[in-house]
Amino acid sequence: MGLKQTLKEIYYIVADKRLLYFSLSLGISTFAYSLLTYYFPIIMTNLDITTFTIGIIYSIISFLYVVFNIPLGAIVDKIGSKNAVTLSALMAVPLFLLMGTLNPLLFIISLVIFESVIRIVNSLGAHRFMLNYTNAGKAFGVFSLITSILAAIGIMLGGYLLQHSVSTLLFTIIAVLFGISGIIRFLELPKDENKVEVKRSLRLGFKYLKEDKKLLLYLLVSILSSGLSLETYYVTIYFVKDLLLPLTFVGVLYSSYALIMAFLPLLFSVILSKRSNFKNLSILIFSNSVIFFLVPLFTNVYILFLLFYAWTVIVAMESIVDYNVAQSVTKPEIRGTQVALISTFVRIFSVFYNAIVGLLFQITPLYSFYFTGFLGILAIFTIKFAEFIGVLK
Repeated sequence: MGLKQTLKEIYYIVADKRLLYFSLSLGISTFAYSLLTYYFPIIMTNLDITTFTIGIIYSIISFLYVVFNIPLGAIVDKIGSKNAVTLSALMAVPLFLLMGTLNPLLFIISLVIFESVIRIVNSLGAHRFMLNYTNAGKAFGVFSLITSILAAIGIMLGGYLLQHSVSTLLFTIIAVLFGISGIIRFLELPKDENKVEVKRSLRLGFKYLKEDKKLLLYLLVSILSSGLSLETYYVTIYFVKDLLLPLTFVGVLYSSYALIMAFLPLLFSVILSKRSNFKNLSILIFSNSVIFFLVPLFTNVYILFLLFYAWTVIVAMESIVDYNVAQSVTKPEIRGTQVALISTFVRIFSVFYNAIVGLLFQITPLYSFYFTGFLGILAIFTIKFAEFIGVLK
């Protein structure tokens, strides 16, 4: 595909009003949330909430995520993606107003509800919307363009504002932004079709998971490759504590990652629109795994810099291919449930994965990188074995 044709397709994608309103509304709420997302623990310590209690809070959130994820997925299938993302935004308004009272108990309760219910409904609704789009990869490209830019701005602005003070006004502004986002979603997003009853959605979700071999393959690959992320706090610790890289340098890496992820997915959504399949997904996972084997071999800052940006390019391509593959293996009427099932199993696996990686990291960071890279290679062998036995025919 020539450059002119590629740019023309990008223009038509961005000019799609339905997709633009969807991405803009979620971009506004993402910006609002990003003002605080990295700073919630700091705010809680300022409210004299102990570090032990903060740890308990996040453990409860993780537990509730696993418990609520699948039922909420079925509910999203019942009410549709428009209602799901609209309700999630509007329900966030009173929760942030309660947080803004800066009462420790109200803050904790509101934070737990937001993180364990509101974010799940919003995420599942957004996934359902994009997977129901004609080309899921292109939908994700526009979504990533808008939300990543606004998230990068929000993170930096939030850090600056909170450095000076934690105020009720900031929470009020965030609540207003969520309200505006909800209104846009209600007025501009199209209604869903093919809504199903909650019990039927759950029944079909588990039924297809057992019977659909391609869906089961996608689940296994998603689980095994879920650790291939350089955003884990283990890697940050490795960069700062072991390699003695300045924290400002690490901050620049992650900020630039957000900006790169804003633009590359949209470009790749056009280029990879007809190349999204398990074979190409395995190539990208392999490339990602190789980087995990290479990172601990180098201490030179510039080489690490190059490896990091090679990883961002691969992740951008992998995100597009993954969305298109997910669209091909899930059923339109129960996508909320199926996405919830997959993410729940991945989240359960991550509990054991993080424990193992933490243990290996304590012995030597080298082992944790190799273990993660090995899981990526295992995901590739899973795909190849599926090809061998005819699952992908």
